[in-house]
Order: sequence, then structure tokens, then C-alpha cells
Amino acid sequence: MGRFCGYKYKSGGSGGGTRVAGIILMVIGLLMFLIFVPKWVWTSALGIVLISVGFLLWRFGN
Repeated sequence: MGRFCGYKYKSGGSGGGTRVAGIILMVIGLLMFLIFVPKWVWTSALGIVLISVGFLLWRFGN
């Protein structure tokens, strides 16, 4: 499927910084979501956004 979508898999160490940043964003977003769900809706929404952005960085970071 990768050759049809233009996705090129790199097994090297490049992109390690974006993967780490993505994991950190996902953890921060998860903590915000779990801590602030009962209190404020906007912080929960921000947590979901951070999780999404972190996942995208982790998955597609070069």
C-alpha cells in the first residue's frame, strides 16, 4: 500500500525528535484530558487536540 500512497518507510534514526515530541504531546494531552474532564470542557478539548497532534507527529514524523 505504501508504494501507491507515496509513503516511504525509513528505518533509520532520522525523525527521532518528532517521534519523541509526538509521544510527549500525547502524554500531556492524556493527562489534561483525565485531570480536567470533570472541571472544564475547553481543557478537555485541548487535551484531545494535543493527543491528535502528538499522534500525527509520532506517526508521520520523518
